[in-house]
Amino acid sequence: MVMTQPAGRHAGHTARNPGGPASRDRAGAAPRRPTVYEPTASGLPALRAYLRDLWERRPLIWHLARTDLKAQNYETTLGQAWVVLDPLLMAAVYYLFRSVVSTESTASARNEILSHLIWGVFVFYYTSNCVLGGARSLTSGRALILNSSFPRAALPLYEIVKSAMNFLPTLAVYLVLHAVLGRPFGFGLVALPVMVAIQTALNVGLALLFAPLMVFFRDVRGLLPYITRVWLYTSPALYSVAELPPRYASWLRWNPLYPFFAAYEQVFAGRLPSIGYVVAACMWALLFLVVGALVFLTKERDFAIRI
Repeated sequence: MVMTQPAGRHAGHTARNPGGPASRDRAGAAPRRPTVYEPTASGLPALRAYLRDLWERRPLIWHLARTDLKAQNYETTLGQAWVVLDPLLMAAVYYLFRSVVSTESTASARNEILSHLIWGVFVFYYTSNCVLGGARSLTSGRALILNSSFPRAALPLYEIVKSAMNFLPTLAVYLVLHAVLGRPFGFGLVALPVMVAIQTALNVGLALLFAPLMVFFRDVRGLLPYITRVWLYTSPALYSVAELPPRYASWLRWNPLYPFFAAYEQVFAGRLPSIGYVVAACMWALLFLVVGALVFLTKERDFAIRI
């Protein structure tokens, strides 16, 4: 079958140029040969060619992310400040709740709780924004999918870039608050970029997994906010690892975010994260990255039909 840049270019096919008549575009550019797409037994595209094409789409991913960020909160008075204010206000609400149910006797203990709530909400928002944004990336990019030929993974990836660009300023703000609240600055902070990188890999896998789920099962749109809310309450974001109830601790440790929060807790306490937590975080990130990529790539050629 001979086609020129079909919508399903990358999914489940390998590409080759068989030669034959060449054609020139109106601008007199170099001749472009027709490409033959052949089905593969696995349903996966040729990964090297796919990744190369995805890498070449970096300007598209960057442009989509910047455009969305500029449009975000454009009509509000505070504008982009809401990127930081929203999770900060949420952390303040949780702090008020904790102050009611448990009173701490010392200022140091109160500062420790407040700092944990702030970075915990910031870190969790990074993952939840990637999941929610990645899940709706294909349905919101319907026009691009139907009218353009490009690796569809660029759509959830631009949501990752956008969420990362929102997350990094909140991290900088937290480090200032970390100092104001009298929390320790130790050598463990050098591991912070490593944990952020591992969490980003986890977020990519989750976005690639939930994006096709939203296409094939539209009820996911309504369920995801509740799933992420339950995930927040079962993650050590609103409480420390030491505060986990003993009868639930063994179960909550199977939460994919558990080793991330445990490692972040050690980092922000000025200590290097435990090797066990870092390895567990890497394993969860690798698992979701592989599963998410396989699900996304095997279903990619059906997106234009189902969208």
